Amino acid sequence: MGIISQALARRAIVTDDPMRARMLSAHHLEYSTLVYETGDIIVFSGSYKGVPIALASTGFGSSAILSFLREIKELGVMEVVYVGGCVSTTKQYGLRTVVLAAGSSKILLNRARDAAWQFEIPTTIQTVLPMDSINAEGDCIADSVTGALYEQARIDGIEALSILTVSENIKTGEKMEEHERRSRFYAASRLVFEMLAME
Repeated sequence: MGIISQALARRAIVTDDPMRARMLSAHHLEYSTLVYETGDIIVFSGSYKGVPIALASTGFGSSAILSFLREIKELGVMEVVYVGGCVSTTKQYGLRTVVLAAGSSKILLNRARDAAWQFEIPTTIQTVLPMDSINAEGDCIADSVTGALYEQARIDGIEALSILTVSENIKTGEKMEEHERRSRFYAASRLVFEMLAME
């Protein structure tokens, strides 16, 4: 990245999919302005309910989000909420279950819980394991970003929270189609914007 000349809002929403970032911007972000784009990396600036928010896609994989996280701290971002998909290996958490990943910033987790209660968005708080733990751990929820995101956020002194939607359930064989992964995270999308608009 490195060529963004303007500071960003202290609160940011991050995803790994540029199409998801564009949809989040189009449906939720007020006064959205595209401030940077190259490949899968897209950065928007705008607001929600009057609260300034940056919105970005980082490209796929944990290494992409880690390098992006280091860069956006230099631009003034101090709170990051990641929105993505995860895999469940238990029937208890079926498709579209919204997961607040444990081990996050307590500030952001409490804000997300408050917003979920206020706007009646069902959620569960669960430990999220790396994808290579699926076969070894039995029943679990896993993704490829959360663990690395939380570790880097602690190093950088950034508040971070991962809000995930179950997009595949190995136990039941259910799986979202690619277009659903990009467009069907309605509950998680609303939750992240509402929580970032809270003080």
